[in-house]
Amino acid sequence: MTLVSPEGVIYAFANLVPEYKKNELMVDLMRHRKVTEPGTMDFLFASVITWAKEHGYQSFNLGLSALSGVGINKADPAIERVLHYVYEHINRFYNYKGLHAFKEKFDPAWEPRYLVYNGLAALPNVLVAVLRADSGFPNILGSLRNRKAARRRN
Repeated sequence: MTLVSPEGVIYAFANLVPEYKKNELMVDLMRHRKVTEPGTMDFLFASVITWAKEHGYQSFNLGLSALSGVGINKADPAIERVLHYVYEHINRFYNYKGLHAFKEKFDPAWEPRYLVYNGLAALPNVLVAVLRADSGFPNILGSLRNRKAARRRN
């Protein structure tokens, strides 16, 4: 679904996917232009939810809130505390906290999801793959290297 100006400029969009649950619609990818009016995405989501209801969907799934609530306790395993650090500090590439705050405005019923991996050695590759898939960056590590090199030149 798109939010288009009278001149035909797309200001925001959200990809909608029928969910595995019967009569449920899920948002997958959502984006907006950097220069948009405050509340643009709120309006888009309210419109999507209204559209879904009018088309017989019984529920609307806002999708995941990746890393939210992971590693927040001192007793949590070290790897979870590292993931919490990522959640708190990697907003340059993917705004996990902002996305969670946006979705929280709709008062969702959060359900836990879990990541299964072969062992600690596999987890960094899994994390990079998730970041690459979610952020749109083709190569996050290369992007980091380019930023560091640019800072050294200046």
